[in-house]
Amino acid sequence: MKTTLALLRLSIFLLLPLPASEKHSTGDFLSALSVTDVRKESPWEITGAASIGLAKGNAKSNNYGLQALATYNKDQNEGHLGADFFYSENSGAATTNSLRIYSQYNHLISNHWFIGSFGSILNNEIADLEYRFDAGVTLGYYFFKNDNTKLSLETGPGHTWEKQDRLSNDYFSLRLAQKFEHKFNKELKIWQSTILTPKASDFDNILFIAEAGIQILLTEDWSLRTALRYQYDNTPASGQDKSDILLLTGLSYSLGGFKNTTKPDRMTLKPKDPKTRKLKMGWTTTAALSHSLAKGNSDSLFLGATIDSAYRKKHDETFISLIYNFSENGGDTSADSLRAGIQHNRVFDETYFLGGSLGYFRDDIADVSYRFTPSATAGYYFLKKKDITLSVEAGPSMTFEEISGLTDNFFSITTAQNFTWKIGKKLTFSQHITGIFDPSDRENYILSARAKLDTDITPNLAWRIAWAWTKDNTPATTRKSTDTTLTTGIALKF
Repeated sequence: MKTTLALLRLSIFLLLPLPASEKHSTGDFLSALSVTDVRKESPWEITGAASIGLAKGNAKSNNYGLQALATYNKDQNEGHLGADFFYSENSGAATTNSLRIYSQYNHLISNHWFIGSFGSILNNEIADLEYRFDAGVTLGYYFFKNDNTKLSLETGPGHTWEKQDRLSNDYFSLRLAQKFEHKFNKELKIWQSTILTPKASDFDNILFIAEAGIQILLTEDWSLRTALRYQYDNTPASGQDKSDILLLTGLSYSLGGFKNTTKPDRMTLKPKDPKTRKLKMGWTTTAALSHSLAKGNSDSLFLGATIDSAYRKKHDETFISLIYNFSENGGDTSADSLRAGIQHNRVFDETYFLGGSLGYFRDDIADVSYRFTPSATAGYYFLKKKDITLSVEAGPSMTFEEISGLTDNFFSITTAQNFTWKIGKKLTFSQHITGIFDPSDRENYILSARAKLDTDITPNLAWRIAWAWTKDNTPATTRKSTDTTLTTGIALKF
């Protein structure tokens, strides 16, 4: 991590290629960071994206992704400065740890031709690449450059400094780069780029990076972004793979800089005031997904999926839920669990209810092959309003389970507490606690809790932060009694 921090400090150097000849360039940058005056047009567009996946207990894995990009476009000058950082670990051992900082400045000398300079820093501790620094100049040509489509090709000389496998080296290099971007409409954009950097005297020594992605505009400030990155190093460190693949989906935020204009090439992104949505009868369903992927020297996969569905009538309500988490690091599965449940309640006088439910749980890492819990409960709504509900319930149940190859079934008591609160027009919080107790053995109990915070992006899309905790007081031999996960991702409401 010391190398990563050192490279972050070097990122200020990469600002040098960006245009500084204009008298107000510093002011333009500061105005891009301010969102108090949306009427001012700025040549800057600044965006950032993030994703996270955490698992603690029997499943031990962490996955992080951070990206940032600032682009500049004014008169005959254009440039960008960006960074991405990816990290994952399994059982305390890092399986992904890479940092890339890059910048480029171009000056248009005609409608199609441009000259430019570039700089980039790459660090990948898993691939034993302490640093690789590339800098140089380029000559480029735009084959297409209009409101919706851009396609360019550039080439030029450069120099490379690198330290890999504890060996330092520097040499003259060449750069061949291609970039493509197309806007289908105001909301949908795709992009693709390739960069080939061979050693000038040895074309077998090359670094190749390719990226492709899709971005869906959600509001003035938010967009959904999915990107695939491929990296190929033909001369890797001893014992390391030549190629790395990374797939990341997350939410991107724009820190000002968008033009408030109706021209086709300058999208109008002013948000409309959302209408307040009342709790409706009938079906409501929310499906959430979060995932990240790294293959090659960095080998990790995280996938989280959740479905919550509710059906409401005046005197009846049905709830269905499904939660699945899977994580793989270095080829070893570090999380694989499924929790599902269905419950139907008959409501009396809008406060009391009688219900029946069936719960299912499986966790391969905790060595739980299955656990079925059918139950009958009686419950009470302390609060049942449009924006807030609070209920408790309890009743007899049976538990059927297989842990570490041993089957067991016993009479149990199931208790639950449920809370939802629509804090504002765009913010909803919900929380659930469930307990299963064996009356004949007070040491045999299972507690589970989960909470989620949804921030609405559109009436049908939300950004979700979710937390889940489970405690099995009599776990399988050699297994831990508690498991915790923290995830972020997109939730779809319908």
